[in-house]
Amino acid sequence: MANPPILNEASEPCLNCGTALRGNYCENCGQEAKDLRRPFFKLSREAVQSLFELDGRAVKTLFYLITKPGYLSREYFSGRQTRYTAPLRLFLVISVSFFLLVSFYTSIQSLEEALNTNGEKATEGITAGTNSEVSVISESDLNAIGEEDDGLEELLAVVDRINLPFVDEQTNSNLRRVMRTQAETNLNTVLANPSEFARGYLEYITLFILLMIPLLALIQKLIYVRTGHYYVEHLVLTLHNLAFILFVIFVTSLTDMVEASQIPIINSLFGFLGAAITIWMWVYLFLSLKYYFQQGYGITLLKYITTTVLYGVTLSFGILLFSGILFFVF
Repeated sequence: MANPPILNEASEPCLNCGTALRGNYCENCGQEAKDLRRPFFKLSREAVQSLFELDGRAVKTLFYLITKPGYLSREYFSGRQTRYTAPLRLFLVISVSFFLLVSFYTSIQSLEEALNTNGEKATEGITAGTNSEVSVISESDLNAIGEEDDGLEELLAVVDRINLPFVDEQTNSNLRRVMRTQAETNLNTVLANPSEFARGYLEYITLFILLMIPLLALIQKLIYVRTGHYYVEHLVLTLHNLAFILFVIFVTSLTDMVEASQIPIINSLFGFLGAAITIWMWVYLFLSLKYYFQQGYGITLLKYITTTVLYGVTLSFGILLFSGILFFVF
């Protein structure tokens, strides 16, 4: 990509700090010397390229992330950071891509459900116009409605008992009011359309993973405490591994969409592809520990199983806590 146009000559000062410029960037404050008064299309293209690093570095980083477990983390701490996309940036870019996919999938599903609902209503209207029979609510339907009301009352009773000791009564009252309203809304959504409610939760998966990274890295640090590696090394390795897992979820979501299309041959092919990617994910996570910490296969397998179990318990508890917060607050 061509260098951006230089706004000032070498003898002219930086418009931000006044230091004499000797290139495209100010040696004092680091501001780039370029004119932003350009066509919007060019500025948008540069913004997208900057965000997603659409160059050889991004492609190389993604290739090594998929094919060489633990390699990017070892390169990062070997002093070769600028060759690859930074770990946090890599995770966030994959997260944004996954979020866009979830939003697109949710929109398509909502559109299909809306079309199906309108079709069913039209059919019911025609049937109602030609059928004089009176529908009767069965006793089982009444019992189901009663059970739903009882469940809502029990849920709201739990909310009414919430009283945070570190805030005043007015704040607690406002919090309970918000939680009651949100709980009623979410419960009605769950009862009316559970799939839509679950799809809405998918949008928060990257936030949940991001919040869990420090804790998961700490667990890994405790398991490998005798190896002498710093916590930041475990943090970066965990970040790379979770970026890979999120990428796997992204790809398998695409394969599931194609598989659900029921297209002959392609349907089966993408089904096998999704299964192969899932198997590689589990092998990948084992090899990332093996190659980064350079321990034997036996001890690595033992630590891998221990880490997986502890991760499972921690993530299960985190999902319950996080889901509860989302249910009552968002």
